[in-house]
Amino acid sequence: MLGIGAPTDQTPLETVRSLRSRYPNPTNAQAVAALDSFVHFDARTLINNGARTDVAESFGPPDGVFPRMRLLAWGWTKPGDRFKSPSDMSWWKTRYQYPLWNPIETYLDQLQRGDVDPGGVSWNDELAAGDPAELSMSLPLVVQEDLPPVNEAPCPRWLIPPSRGMLPIPNPACLKKPIKDVVDRLRPEKESVSLWPWLLLLGVIVLAQIPSTRDAVGVLLVMLGVAIHKPAAAVQCSAT
Repeated sequence: MLGIGAPTDQTPLETVRSLRSRYPNPTNAQAVAALDSFVHFDARTLINNGARTDVAESFGPPDGVFPRMRLLAWGWTKPGDRFKSPSDMSWWKTRYQYPLWNPIETYLDQLQRGDVDPGGVSWNDELAAGDPAELSMSLPLVVQEDLPPVNEAPCPRWLIPPSRGMLPIPNPACLKKPIKDVVDRLRPEKESVSLWPWLLLLGVIVLAQIPSTRDAVGVLLVMLGVAIHKPAAAVQCSAT
């Protein structure tokens, strides 16, 4: 339930903004509490209730960022990792190392703009404090709901957005295999060959998969970083 003294007449977005001011540098326990505080509707349900497709698919299960964000709060980063123990107080007091409030705010804001009911926000103070009993009750939800889809697709389809108002960014590293095969065949055999033509083609392919053009800038920045790094490496190798 909402913490003692927390207003109950706020919208979900207002509640999250209030929590953000209360926990500006959230710990792993507070990240679990934040991600447990609202229902993670799956993408199909969100779309059926009027949410934009790009918002629903990039945030909600099975492929959106929320399941992975909660797994990260539990110390899980890849298949084979173990969850942190509910009694590991050192971990639960450690600062959460990934964006938290910005993605949640963006999600709730997008639903509010689309007049979609997010189902409310319910805050648990004891869970946020890292209470082992509360964490023990939270863990089965993570194992049953978050872990299976992420295990099936270990490469995250979406990257957690760092900025407020920014939707999750399609992950260029997780292109569908047929597209990756085409790009690999077009890759030059020698580093000395210009990389710009195939990078341009790769960028076009990636952009074609983005449901919203608002996220195109993020992907272009990723591609630009790769383009700058590769030629520089090639020049360094030739110089030695």
